[in-house]
Amino acid sequence: MSVTWLLLSVLSVSPLAGQDDSILELRPQELLQELDHPDRWRWIPEQRMPPGNLFERVLITSFITPVVFFQGDVGAGGGAGITDLDFLNKRRSQFASIWATYTSEGQRRFSLSWGKWLSHLDVPGRGALQGDRDYMGFSVQHSKTLTSRFFGLGPETTLRDEASYSRKTSSVQFDVQKSFPLEGGDWVWNLTGTLQADDLDSGKVTGAFDVLDKHPQLFVEGDSFDALWVHAGLRHDTRDAQHLPYQGHSIGVSITAVPLVQDRNGGAIASLMASWIRPVTPLFHDGGDTTLNHPPIDSCAAYCSLSSTIGDVPFWALPTLGGDHFIRGTIRGRWRDRCAWATGAEWRPWILKDGFPLVWNLQVERAGLALFADAGAVAPEMGALFDSAVHSSVGVGLRATFERQALFRADIGWSDEGDTNLSISYGLPF
Repeated sequence: MSVTWLLLSVLSVSPLAGQDDSILELRPQELLQELDHPDRWRWIPEQRMPPGNLFERVLITSFITPVVFFQGDVGAGGGAGITDLDFLNKRRSQFASIWATYTSEGQRRFSLSWGKWLSHLDVPGRGALQGDRDYMGFSVQHSKTLTSRFFGLGPETTLRDEASYSRKTSSVQFDVQKSFPLEGGDWVWNLTGTLQADDLDSGKVTGAFDVLDKHPQLFVEGDSFDALWVHAGLRHDTRDAQHLPYQGHSIGVSITAVPLVQDRNGGAIASLMASWIRPVTPLFHDGGDTTLNHPPIDSCAAYCSLSSTIGDVPFWALPTLGGDHFIRGTIRGRWRDRCAWATGAEWRPWILKDGFPLVWNLQVERAGLALFADAGAVAPEMGALFDSAVHSSVGVGLRATFERQALFRADIGWSDEGDTNLSISYGLPF
């Protein structure tokens, strides 16, 4: 699911004026008990699906969002986004969005996306139940990023090796995810196909090398890269939610392959990923009513991952560490090579379980913290991976939800090489 969808779903879930929060958030037990996996369905009350066109539903299920910003290396910029969480008035079973931004230095982004929940049970007059494991989507995107960063390949690179490049990407993508053997079942497969064209140019990061000058061979191999990308995955997933789980595990394999590429040989990245999450005794509250749509539950979580590259893959698509998922104490893509492993853990306590209002009818459902530590390594081949230098980071994060399907986080981490990184994202890192 796209970040745009998660961001704007935040704004759609605040209680409507004059409504009783407890009535809105009670899950319909008599309907859930008829489902195979009731804990994996989200409840949407009738009040959150008002009729009307896009403009009549503004700030409830549709949003028109202006964007204005300034960044030193990309200039002044602006744009707008339109998102409809109840596209075509299909009882929240479909959503669509369109975004466009542009800066004075020529950085730009355009995206158009549509999605549909495949597990959807309508209850006229009351609301709808939505399974969070089964969906399909389609998107068209174009972007030009002026400040992509590259430090070189291998575990011994330093911050002084920083180089940058510009990357222009155009893509058409289709993706689908389904659970089995029953709806909402423990096994989940997903498939994504992307037709994508990538072109590189000199970077714009002040004070950094240019990848074209510092790594000319890698630059040429990654430039004018027109290809079909196919991502396929299979996992055993017992978690009680996909976006914000409180218990269960997910263990799976995936492969991202380039079966068709113009004037080059294909390649693939194979990955193993596992995560575990367990509820723990709360410190700042006494727990919550389990009949609510989203009771406050403190938890601990851990993950491990392993990736290996086969054949020819451009440097910008190789496994990486750093950013907002793996080794959050340093910049995205800080370490990169053909093979990588990572592991980490988090403690996630809720501090404010009752939340607080923001503006209009929008309110934060609850807020909390996360204490995390993670580690990992990269290497040119699998045989050298576990003898490679291990990098690590620790940090603290802020968490806020507007409902269970919409979590906002801000993490600040400190790496073992003295770097500091602030990442702001939607959804959990694992």
